[in-house]
Amino acid sequence: MVKEEFYSSEQINKLSSPLKPIATGASMVFPELNWNLRKAGMKIDAIIYVSIAIFFALMVFAGMGILFAIICLSSGISFLIGIGIAIVFGVMAFFWVIFLPSLKISKSRQEIDKNLEYMLKDMQIQLTSGMPLFDIFVTIASGDYGGCSKVSRKIVEEVQSGKSIITILDDAGMLSPSEYMRRVLWQIVNALKTGSNVGVSLKMISKEIRDEKENAITSYTQELSLWSLIYMIFAIILPSMGVTLILILSSFLGGAVITEMVFWIILIAVTIFQVIFISIIKSKRPDV
Repeated sequence: MVKEEFYSSEQINKLSSPLKPIATGASMVFPELNWNLRKAGMKIDAIIYVSIAIFFALMVFAGMGILFAIICLSSGISFLIGIGIAIVFGVMAFFWVIFLPSLKISKSRQEIDKNLEYMLKDMQIQLTSGMPLFDIFVTIASGDYGGCSKVSRKIVEEVQSGKSIITILDDAGMLSPSEYMRRVLWQIVNALKTGSNVGVSLKMISKEIRDEKENAITSYTQELSLWSLIYMIFAIILPSMGVTLILILSSFLGGAVITEMVFWIILIAVTIFQVIFISIIKSKRPDV
């Protein structure tokens, strides 16, 4: 498995550096890549990152090409098929690297949103007790709030380095993968600038988050009815009726056309459908 920090390897950077001219043009196809890299916390230039993606794709293409060349030689399959499969793997590897920052952003957003409501309640209690804002972030950073603790830890480290807390919160909100966290940090910044009550703003945001989570659960429950119907049709009704129809047709055709391979294909297709279906349902499940 390739580590997410592979882009920081000096050896990979040196090997991919000749590809920078190509990467300069290719990076224009992904205008948001540089911003996504910053939001994902990946400290690397977009052009260098694209050159690494191209290098990684070429390595996968070469490896798969050699593998399928051996397979083609031993089985008599056309080399064109092996080259085509190797190209597909290379393209997939390229886009996997390109979209890795977006995947990291999505993962960070889920970690933050899952714990944000509890973090806000903790902050409200501490603000009510009169604790300073910086001490609150120190407490959150050392607490068990997942992605929220990571954000707070970065804020504390930068404040301790001598930067203004308003500037730090503003920048953290801009780079936050979570829309909710961005609103929280910017509300705090506005409250600090205007001298208003931070606790009131946090209470309103906390209520909005709770309402949106409840709406997401309700919507997900309603969608499950439709997905259940789709599952019954494509995973239960169609395969069973299809097999029955095939058996009837086989009696008329004498079994010459319909072989055992047909039933294996149906079984594999149903299995693949169920795996994809479960993945879709899992991706749509709200994180609350």
